[in-house]
Amino acid sequence: MWEQFIACCNSKGTTATATLLEFIELYLGDSQDKVDAIGGNDLDERLDSKIKASVDKYLVCSNNSNSSSSNETIIAICSRLDKLESEFSNESNSNQTTAIDNLANLEQKVEGMCARMTQLAEAIIKIQNYLNNQQGRGNKSYYNNSSFKVHTPRMQPLTEEGLASRLGVSEETVRKERIKLPPPLFVAWCKGKDRAGLGWEFNENTGLYQPVS
Repeated sequence: MWEQFIACCNSKGTTATATLLEFIELYLGDSQDKVDAIGGNDLDERLDSKIKASVDKYLVCSNNSNSSSSNETIIAICSRLDKLESEFSNESNSNQTTAIDNLANLEQKVEGMCARMTQLAEAIIKIQNYLNNQQGRGNKSYYNNSSFKVHTPRMQPLTEEGLASRLGVSEETVRKERIKLPPPLFVAWCKGKDRAGLGWEFNENTGLYQPVS
């Protein structure tokens, strides 16, 4: 209730102290009925009891002292209200600061975890590269051994039917492309169709298609 009261006073361009001081002045004046009519009875019971206690204290002081003493009493009441408002504000700021500190600590922990994960990923990549290099060296030494030699089989000339089957097209397609295209372009066309990327050229003497590297 006190927090809502402060916020309401601030939204209206005033403070809780000034509002309560105005209430006290009305309470002591000739407008008691007006104060009750505008909702004085709706204030928080604890706040209302404190205000009434302060007012009763003020009445006693006003009956036993001069106007100067009364002013001092009002100033003391205002001072207590200011202190209460200040304490509430400090408590709110303290809670906000604690929340900010907790968030900062959480961000630091997340950043630390990300840094460790990055280091771990880099270490894994280095290990993988090392293993790949070791495997490559082993394969290289194996294939370079004089006792192991790779013999690539030589491709034999193909008939038109055999070449069409290898290229995955019909014999008619092979014949049309050979007639339509110049020899170098026909070789290139065959490379694009051959599963091993080989080029083929037609030998008019044998009537067969020979592989071209």
